[in-house]
Amino acid sequence: MATWPATLPAPLTQGYQLAPVDQTARTEMEAGAPRARRRTTVRNDVLSVSWQFTDSQMAAFRTWFEDGTSGAAGGAGWFTMNVLIGTGGTVSMTARFVGPYKASYTEANGGAWKVSAQVEVR
Repeated sequence: MATWPATLPAPLTQGYQLAPVDQTARTEMEAGAPRARRRTTVRNDVLSVSWQFTDSQMAAFRTWFEDGTSGAAGGAGWFTMNVLIGTGGTVSMTARFVGPYKASYTEANGGAWKVSAQVEVR
């Protein structure tokens, strides 16, 4: 399984968000309260993360993101990465991108790329 490159920084804490995936199914009833049941006990979360990269780090990220052998396979592949999930520090989790990432460039502080994405972890 691919791993997050050690040469790239960890996600920024500013704007970091964790959203648990709904594990319940609801059935509306003709009368009375809806019934709810748990679909699964598997914990899945979606993280909204961002990184700040230099030009060389951005090039390395793009290469790793597209690599189907030892990278994220264009966002379809699972990889391991250290993330915050509220357990007292970072933990290594299996992750995969949810859709494409977005990148913007700013010339402030000598130039930097800000990359944001949603990542599902399990």
